[in-house]
Amino acid sequence: MKSVILAANRNSRLNPFVETRSTPMIRIAGQYIIEKTIIFLKEAGIHEIIIVVDEHQDMISQYFGGGQAYGVSIEYVVQEKRQGIGQALSLCMTSLDKNPFLLIYGDALMDYNPILSILQSYSEIDREVALVALPESSKDFGNVYLDHEMRIVKFIEKPEANQSNYVFAGMYVLFPEIFNLLCKNGNDISKCFSQMIDKNKLNACVWEKGWIDMIYPWHILDANQMLMNTWETSEIDSTAKLLGHVHIEGAVHIGSKVTVESGTILKGPCYIGSNSYIGNNCLIRNYSAIGPSSIIGYGSELKNCVLFGKNDVGRLSFVGDSVLGEEVISGSGLTTVNHTVDYSTISCSTSSSESVQTGLTKLGAFIGDNVSIGARHTLGPGTIVESGKVIADCITL
Repeated sequence: MKSVILAANRNSRLNPFVETRSTPMIRIAGQYIIEKTIIFLKEAGIHEIIIVVDEHQDMISQYFGGGQAYGVSIEYVVQEKRQGIGQALSLCMTSLDKNPFLLIYGDALMDYNPILSILQSYSEIDREVALVALPESSKDFGNVYLDHEMRIVKFIEKPEANQSNYVFAGMYVLFPEIFNLLCKNGNDISKCFSQMIDKNKLNACVWEKGWIDMIYPWHILDANQMLMNTWETSEIDSTAKLLGHVHIEGAVHIGSKVTVESGTILKGPCYIGSNSYIGNNCLIRNYSAIGPSSIIGYGSELKNCVLFGKNDVGRLSFVGDSVLGEEVISGSGLTTVNHTVDYSTISCSTSSSESVQTGLTKLGAFIGDNVSIGARHTLGPGTIVESGKVIADCITL
């Protein structure tokens, strides 16, 4: 069986991080989202993968190449213009044979491998299957309803109420007939699914473990926590240098050629990527993921944050409940304030200037790629800094 991964999607509500990359190339807990999907496919015995990419294709193709490093074969299909999921899938028709295939949306993330489960369901009924999950709130997703035989009997693409109901989890086993449906329905895949449901041709495989679909920037933090919660032991590369007294608690993952200076405390679960440097007397608290080739300056504290990589955090800084894109450089004394004075819920403005209530009482800043922040800055809760921005030193003469 072949697999198609849709990696050309870019949800503007995830800005500033999709200004410079597609969603599947967001690094979480030390791995890109699509990287984890490829590993899951290999574990399930699927070695032929088609990835639909957009204008950010170089970032994906240069990193994964032909897939040899992962024990798979990767073919790339380019979607020149964003014309929806159905059109992206239709581009793969000539690359697929006349057998069923696995379709995966590239912006969904699971804590364990769901592919084995959906393939098991398919093998038992030999018909189309959709993976479904049960999130706390289903208002942002297509809602599905099941009968006692696990057939999907109803699909509501845009529900009005904020309720808890099964939703499509972004993974399907489909037959080649889907391409005829796409042709008849103008590449509208939602209409295709509705017609399949009307004819009782789509069954459900319920996924009861962790599942997150990336919609807003703070979902990166949720996903990071979800993945790190699966870690049971520490993993420290043999080339890492822990100098002097370094205190370690919990599951700590440290990559190759990392240097951690004396006096630093690492409280897991946390992650330090390869070729990174952690200065003296730092506190790296739980759910912190530091991407590769990063520098954390003396006396800094990190807590529940994701750094994509090639970051330089100045000495005596605090980064909490925040996400930093690649190559973010900050001077000494940066503070990301992660709560309001009265601990009320925090709102965050999206790229469309829409103010979204996060429902969270603790939330820091979201800083895009290639941002340079001078010394002694304080960023308020829910701050978004667009990619490439330069913020001068906060200087008082």
